[in-house]
Order: sequence, then C-alpha cells, then structure tokens
Amino acid sequence: MFKKGAWIIGWLYLLTAGINTSLLAQEVSVSASVDKNKILLGEPVLLTLEIRAPADSRIQPFRIDTLPHFELLSKDSLVKENTGGQQVIRQYFRITSFDSGRWAIPPIVLSSGPKTASILMDVVFTEPFDPNQPYHDIQDVRSIPFKLSQQFEKWWYMIALLLVMITLVTYYMTGEKKPRAEAKVYRSAYAKARQQLKELKDAQVSESRFYARLVEILRAFLSERARVNSLQQTSVDLVEKIRPLFTDEQLYQSLAQVLSLCDLVKFARYDPEDAEAQSAYEVIQKGVDHIEEGIRNAAKSKKEEGAAPAGDGAVKKQ
Repeated sequence: MFKKGAWIIGWLYLLTAGINTSLLAQEVSVSASVDKNKILLGEPVLLTLEIRAPADSRIQPFRIDTLPHFELLSKDSLVKENTGGQQVIRQYFRITSFDSGRWAIPPIVLSSGPKTASILMDVVFTEPFDPNQPYHDIQDVRSIPFKLSQQFEKWWYMIALLLVMITLVTYYMTGEKKPRAEAKVYRSAYAKARQQLKELKDAQVSESRFYARLVEILRAFLSERARVNSLQQTSVDLVEKIRPLFTDEQLYQSLAQVLSLCDLVKFARYDPEDAEAQSAYEVIQKGVDHIEEGIRNAAKSKKEEGAAPAGDGAVKKQ
C-alpha cells in the first residue's frame, strides 16, 4: 500500500513538472538574427540572440560553446530590459567562418526548452568586382549601440546639462587665455612634405597610423607638386602613375614595395619589424627628394632651351 501511494505521488510530480515546463516554454519566446547573411572568408558578423519572457520568470541566458563551420570571436555584451510587462534579454556574439560555401547556423536551444530558428549564411572568397565603382576604404567595425536603463535615462539629460554648465563656468573662471596656434605656412609642397616627414618621425604614433601617414604625405606631395591625383585610387594605380617621374629604377621598385607594405599593415593587420618602419620612412623621403630633383631639372632644362634662341638672335644683331 505504501509503495503504491509513493508511486502515485511520484507520477503526479512528474506530470506537474512537465506541465510547468510546457507552460514556461510557451510563455518564453526566443529568436536569432545576424546583421548580414553573406560574408567574406574571415569577415566578422554580429549574431543577436533575443529572449522574451514574463517579467517575474527566472531565465538563464544562452550558453554557446561551438557552432558548426563557424568560430566564436567574442561575446560582446548582454542587455536586459523590461518592456510591456516582459523581460527582454539580448545577447550579442561576434562570429566568423573560414569555410566557403552555404552553411546554416543551427537552432540554439535555451535551457528551459525553446530554440531559435536556423539561419542560412553564405561564405564567399570575394565579392564580384565592378571596375566602374569608385575605390572605397575599409570601414571600422561597428560597435554595439549603448542603451541606458530606464531609471537612469530619466535623469541623464539633466545631469549631463548640469555637468556641462559646471565645466564651462569652471573653465572661464580659472582657465588661462592661450593664444591661438597660427596655421603653418610652407614655402613649397616639397618643404611641406619634408617638414611633415620630420614631424612624423618625432611623433609617438601607433604603427598602423605611422604607415598610413607615410602614404598620406606622399599622395599630398604628388598631388600638389606633380599634379598626380590619386586620393581615390589604389596603391597599385599610384605606382603606375608615378613611373615616369623616376630615373632610378632601384628606388622606384623600393617605393613600390613600401606602398605594398603600407597596405598590408593597414588592411591585413601585418605587424612589421622596427627596422622595416625605418626603411620605409627613408624610402619615402628619398622618393620625395628624387621627384623634386627631377621636376626642378626638367624646369631648368626647359628654361635654358627657351632662352637659347634669344641669345642667338642677340649675337646676330651685333
């Protein structure tokens, strides 16, 4: 008799637990989304997982260890908020893939039972090339939008305005009046390029900024001095354009290698040695000197050729 009663109690407990789990699964909804469905090999994609549940329920966030054909780069953030009597939990993961093809992000199961729908992703080597499109630089990775909590958001604007006013009053009462910095005036494009190179060498900037600034100085010098406009062109196009400006083949090849190195540092996150940075700086400096010398010699020769007939006429007149 005792065993039979225990069996009935256990059966009722399991039935009640199953009903509670089923009801909880019906009240809880989950979803998954990505910011893009087509990526290049190794390109990051933002995976957003959302959970909607009653405000008084205790829901544990998703736990992801691995995804077939995808790699987890980072777990960016977790945002919780209450909306319309529901609690909403959003989780942000940054993933990528190095397997080309069409793959599916499988359904991700929540501990309480619900699971998300699968998402199809296309992983390709490269996008179709359109030569008619202008050249665009690589953009920075987009960050997750920041959202204040509802309680703090009520007072945020008043607090921010008060802090700005206090800062302005303190500055005008205690700050020293400093003279405005005068804009630098350069005698020529060559003097400007040389001065900017010197300032770059003395400045403490990051490695990627150092190489990017080298290319910027060279492009600006070529645009002002040699009328070579290349701001919207790749380094390969720039190398082809400046070929007539060089009489030193070895220096020309070295400059082409430096421009390729700068692209690697900027786009492929290549980490060069300190010696390479010094060598790149010297090649850019010699290239600017060589181009300036060539332009001056060409102008001098043209002037002498134009003055020669006038001299002959003067002799004949005598």
